[in-house]
Amino acid sequence: MKKILLLVTAIILAAATGASAKDGQTIGERLGQQDTIVVKMANGAKMVLYLQNMEQLKAFENYSLDSLMRVLNKYVDQVDRMDGANKELKSQETTVVFGKDDDNPETVTITVQETDQDGKVTKEKHQIRINKNIKIDVEIEEKDGNTKVDVNVPNRAERDSIRTSDVKKSYKATRFNFDVDLGLNNFLNTESQQVPDLKPLGSRYVSLNWHLKSQIGGRKSPLHLVSGLEFAFNNYMFDRNFVIEEDVDDVTFFRREPETNYDKSKLTHSSVNIPLMPMLQFKRQNGKEGFKIAAGPFVGYRLGGHSKLKYEDSGKTQKEKIRSSYNLSDFQYGLTGVVGYGNLDLFVKYNMNDLFKDNRGPDANVISFGLRLLN
Repeated sequence: MKKILLLVTAIILAAATGASAKDGQTIGERLGQQDTIVVKMANGAKMVLYLQNMEQLKAFENYSLDSLMRVLNKYVDQVDRMDGANKELKSQETTVVFGKDDDNPETVTITVQETDQDGKVTKEKHQIRINKNIKIDVEIEEKDGNTKVDVNVPNRAERDSIRTSDVKKSYKATRFNFDVDLGLNNFLNTESQQVPDLKPLGSRYVSLNWHLKSQIGGRKSPLHLVSGLEFAFNNYMFDRNFVIEEDVDDVTFFRREPETNYDKSKLTHSSVNIPLMPMLQFKRQNGKEGFKIAAGPFVGYRLGGHSKLKYEDSGKTQKEKIRSSYNLSDFQYGLTGVVGYGNLDLFVKYNMNDLFKDNRGPDANVISFGLRLLN
């Protein structure tokens, strides 16, 4: 512990005072004669700097002492233990090296040497910590002319423990997530033959979701509340040559066209939705996400709509796009749910309100289901 305090004090004095060496000469003058500077402390301790040029000494001005102190606070207990081991081994030298650069944001190396009566190093212990997560222990021993080297790295349990520790440090009760829903649409509660069947692969549902996920009850609680904004795009592709139209009374209806073979006849609309889902989410033993289940209401508002037709006429492909609301309901509401495990989620969404306004179109509700892609 004393070595660390002396090291910090010496660096502060060297950076703040430009300490002088013997005979009253300045550091700049003495660097022309030798590459070793001895900084003497008031209590008799000293620090030796080995320098190749003046630029290396000037580099001390750019070193962050605050950063050094943060590193010292983390590893001081470990250094004390090494000092204790050093005394038991009657070691002659303990070295602590702190490194900080772009490639190694934080490096700590602790070295303990054991020597024999002649001063020859017979055993060295190195403990290396890099970037808070990587731990390497190296032990080198000279005995009877043979060299033995042992290298120890963290096992899987230790690595998982480190990850869990990092997760605890970065814990936030509320987080934003971006995910995408990819699925299919279908009609439900159709009470008459006025509503056509849908082509499954062409009746796609896509939603871009910015979800706000809040954990309720602390870090270990499985209870979450999910809300946010969802921008959804619904496609309904009609089967058997059905098309969607409006009559003179502004009433929407479906009509089957027997004389034209449509390659594509569909209705598309977009909406913005706000869900509110309580979620139970459990963790696996390794700390990763496990089983989850959520369900709750949603409300939304329609943004726009149009129909598309594609067919062959006289050997040429014809395309028509008609922008219209088709009396689609402006406000929508319903239930939404998610079930999943890990990074695999399945969603379902049921619109409890009719697709069309009352008495302005056919009776039909929409259900959407599919896969949620997590970011």
